[in-house]
Amino acid sequence: MDRSRRFAFLRLGVPDVRVRTLVALRWLGIAGQLATLGVVGGLLGFPLPWGPALAAIGASAILNAGLLTLYPRSARLAGREALLHLAFDLVQLGVLVFLTGGLANPFSLLLLVPVTVAATLLSARATISVVLLAVVILIAQWQWALPLPWDGPDFELPQAYRLGILTAEILGIGFLATYAWRISHEGRSQALALAATQAALERETKMSALGSLAAAAAHELGGPLGTITLVARDLAEAIGDDPEFGDDIRLLNQETKRSRDILVDLARRAEGEDPFPSVALAVLLREVAQPYEAQRPIEIATSPEAAAIEVRRSPELLHGLANFVSNAARHAVSQVRLCADIVGDELRVRVEDDGRGFPPALLPELGEPFLGPSRSGSGGTGLGIFIATTLLERTGGLIAFSNAPEGGARVEIRWVRTHIESNDDQGR
Repeated sequence: MDRSRRFAFLRLGVPDVRVRTLVALRWLGIAGQLATLGVVGGLLGFPLPWGPALAAIGASAILNAGLLTLYPRSARLAGREALLHLAFDLVQLGVLVFLTGGLANPFSLLLLVPVTVAATLLSARATISVVLLAVVILIAQWQWALPLPWDGPDFELPQAYRLGILTAEILGIGFLATYAWRISHEGRSQALALAATQAALERETKMSALGSLAAAAAHELGGPLGTITLVARDLAEAIGDDPEFGDDIRLLNQETKRSRDILVDLARRAEGEDPFPSVALAVLLREVAQPYEAQRPIEIATSPEAAAIEVRRSPELLHGLANFVSNAARHAVSQVRLCADIVGDELRVRVEDDGRGFPPALLPELGEPFLGPSRSGSGGTGLGIFIATTLLERTGGLIAFSNAPEGGARVEIRWVRTHIESNDDQGR
């Protein structure tokens, strides 16, 4: 993974916002505020506190200009910095509403906007802070706001009606903030999990491509080594009997011949190999299980028909099955079973352990990323199962999670045989 992608991957787990985005949103808010004051105070002639209102808008414009000056165009704000900026926007809008009637002002509904923006950009804790600040501002509007600018007798809403508006706006802020944060959090989690899956797949693909790399290296090194061999042979003919250098020349010839034989053999083996060769399913299952047999004994039980199926030794298949076997070995008490059989036109592979099994409440959610330690019950995040599920689904597999009747977790992967069998096998 190149450096820019790796840095982007690391940044996915931390909510942040580009300075340019924040500046653009604030300019949009400033333009709307000025337009509203112009229409209400200028065209409609309602009396407004122009001085304090323009001062509040001016403070927002000064902050925006400062951001453009102090930060580069590509800068991002995260954590406390982003929280402070969005809190400022909320307070600034609250001041304008306070000056122009509080909850009696129809534009008090716009206090929902900074909270919703904060919920899409900030962490859960920071979002809660912004929501609490909004509630405090709304209560201040309800109790102490200046009268609504009105062309005629003083306009005063009944206290009960104003209390209803306060309650409605608090509930609206709470609902919208929860909804927006949940959606954005799931999006970030999904992006992070998919990046982790891609990284795992790239690693497996690179390992599988080592054979091709060895062939290329053998061809590239063949030219310089041939030149060295010719020079060494000429030196042996010219000064091979020299008492001082003769032994070194003969050793040089031997080593160049040995190096050439190694490269020829390496190129022959690499060129004859498919990067993802077809192997019998029984062989592939043994390869998957071998690294984890030191943790727990792994029993491999395959029907004769399933064992003989030829499958592509692809990175997705290897890494996906290995993740499930690793998880079973970690949670098993004494043994892991890896079973395969044919049912109708399907190949079915099961990974079972004799541990405590999956928490029943968690079964419908397995395969989703970032379940959280408290929900997973094992201290994990569910990312490993998500990666395995995603990779095996790429091979055409369908994954089902359950608990065995006798106890322990069970993962069953099903493929239609025509989807999993290699083309070479089908063509025989």
